[in-house]
Amino acid sequence: MAGFGFLMKYSFKTIAIISVVIIVLASVVGFYLAPMLIDMNLKGLNLKPGSDMRKLWEKTPFPLTFMVYIFNITNPMEVVQGKKPRLQQIGPYVFNEWKSKNVISDDDNEDSVTFDLINTYTFRPDLTHGLTGDEVVTVPHMMLMGGLIAAQRDRPGLLGIVIQAFQQIFEPEGTPFLTTKVMDLLFNGVGVDCNREDLEASIVCPQIANEKNIKKINDTYFTISLFGESNGTSLGKYKVYRGVKDVTKVGQVITFEDSEVSKVFKGDCGKINGTDGTIFAPFHKKKDTFYSFSPVFCRSIGPVYKNEASYNSVPTSVYNIQFGDFKSNPSQHCFCRDGDPEKCPPKGTIDNYACMGVPMIMSKPHFLDADRNLLKAVDGLKPSKKLHDNYLQFEMQSGSPVSVKNRIQFALQIEKIEDFDLMANMEPAIVPIFWIEESLDLPAKITNVMRYGIYLFQTIISIIKYSGIIIGLIGIFFAAYRSFDKSAGTKVNVPIPVIENPLSGVNLQSRASAQKY
Repeated sequence: MAGFGFLMKYSFKTIAIISVVIIVLASVVGFYLAPMLIDMNLKGLNLKPGSDMRKLWEKTPFPLTFMVYIFNITNPMEVVQGKKPRLQQIGPYVFNEWKSKNVISDDDNEDSVTFDLINTYTFRPDLTHGLTGDEVVTVPHMMLMGGLIAAQRDRPGLLGIVIQAFQQIFEPEGTPFLTTKVMDLLFNGVGVDCNREDLEASIVCPQIANEKNIKKINDTYFTISLFGESNGTSLGKYKVYRGVKDVTKVGQVITFEDSEVSKVFKGDCGKINGTDGTIFAPFHKKKDTFYSFSPVFCRSIGPVYKNEASYNSVPTSVYNIQFGDFKSNPSQHCFCRDGDPEKCPPKGTIDNYACMGVPMIMSKPHFLDADRNLLKAVDGLKPSKKLHDNYLQFEMQSGSPVSVKNRIQFALQIEKIEDFDLMANMEPAIVPIFWIEESLDLPAKITNVMRYGIYLFQTIISIIKYSGIIIGLIGIFFAAYRSFDKSAGTKVNVPIPVIENPLSGVNLQSRASAQKY
């Protein structure tokens, strides 16, 4: 115990008291005060008006990367005759996607904020690898083909009128496919001329004007595009909790378009769960699902936990979105048409007909993780986990997504329409039109706030906590040793017995005289 010589001047009681105090202080700081301080900081991640978090939430200071890949059909006339579509992927066309909120009102009593969610896209030709958007592609005509299939499914009695109207409006020349420039398809719009005197056209045209992705130029002329109508305009009116009173509710959707349930689906499938996808509450655990309500799907989507990871030295959890595993997970019936388990699309896909009004099927790009028969129905697809899977990395304590690769494919479910010559011989198939990737990688200056403000602080506190406990325990053991050693070192003198020799009469001392008892 030579190393503890400096403690010899203190009594064992003093050492014991000091050691207990060190353990108590280390425990209080490590197990109570430090976590409480972190919790207080995380509880500040709410949408209180005027706060830094609110400003970041209202207008994200950096864009997402938005990429679009188009599937060009190289043999449209053969497809009309019943042969397999051959697909040529073109892209990516790269855009900056800026997310912002147009705040309408705050309600202090309800602790809510109402806003319009707005996405704004700007083209990045410098990242598009020589593509300009003037490239000409051939894709399924979503309004012509999709509208006829929808009529055949839902209003077969009106199919003849719709066929006549569409022939007058779109004037298809030997093919029901659309051939146009990429940028017109994506944003600029393809013209739809409803200036017709035919009875059928006059009946159908007002319906076209109310369809999604339609931009009205005047009373009789419209344009249709994939993203043009939603660029810089509201995706819908949300009301969400601000999280000032209860931070675990921050961003949680209360209503969308003034409704507490989806206006498209009924029952459980119509329940609005989660946030708007731009903010999540802190204090999450791996078993939690990060639900978000999407206007694109008209329902809530929730990724599932996959594995642990790290991003910029920040511990994260990786989540993955799985589509339509109906046999092993019947609860995914909400991905089926009208939420009916008897109308489920192939494995790995989502039927989005009810939401989009045309028979659109969503999946991972190139039918990754989907029914292999989908790949056999078309040529030109090569699914890859690296290129086509989706993932979301979350820092769990703050609930912040730090890295996102959100990839989804849009395809048209084609059916035969016997009364329409251009589709009478086509083989039923799910034909991909395009796929998108939304990606986000938070810069180091933001993740460093998490790294140093949460994890480095926790590491330092852990070192202090456990070092204090260890030092305190060593002190207690040392005090106990001192106490025991002092007791063991106390000498007791016992009288030495005198033994008399009866023969000689001489007194002899026992040899034990040199010993002490």
